[in-house]
Amino acid sequence: MEAEKYLVRTRALRSQRDVWKQAAVGVLALSITGNIGLYGIACSREARHREETAQLRTELRHVEAVRDDALEELGRMANDYALEAKIRREQAEGYEALGAYQYIGECTITAYCPCAECCGRWADGVTASGLPAGPGIVAVDPDVIPLGSTVVIDGQKYLAADTGSGVTGNHIDVCLSSHGKTVEHGIRTAEVWVATNE
Repeated sequence: MEAEKYLVRTRALRSQRDVWKQAAVGVLALSITGNIGLYGIACSREARHREETAQLRTELRHVEAVRDDALEELGRMANDYALEAKIRREQAEGYEALGAYQYIGECTITAYCPCAECCGRWADGVTASGLPAGPGIVAVDPDVIPLGSTVVIDGQKYLAADTGSGVTGNHIDVCLSSHGKTVEHGIRTAEVWVATNE
């Protein structure tokens, strides 16, 4: 009887042991699967990180190239500006040495043509002095530049023969042949001289 009980207990223990073995194998398999999955995620993230790093380096190189180009262009512009200022100084000295021109100063230079869009109700093609409006004519403020004066802008001579409601102070409006050219001209600044004895 005791032997039978012993056999029953032994079988029960073996059965329990087998169940625990199967559970342990299942946990081990689950752990291995989880680790493989985590490793795959880590590898994927690392690959994405490498791609993003490479892309950021490419973008950085592009930004640096744009910066270098901008600095080079800025240097060229600074040189051009310095050269232009030197030419203007030399031009001013030449005019003053002749004693034939009065320096007005730096003026705002705009443009107009004798069209309705530029001149409104005064678009009759005749200037304030009675001369035809056209290239070579400028509108001035008579309190600054007398009508009939020869005006020199960037080395180019013009006749002050017109006025305008918006032309006051150090502002000169250059007459051009077409409205398209006036739009293209835009607003500029230039140093201006007026002939004092012609």
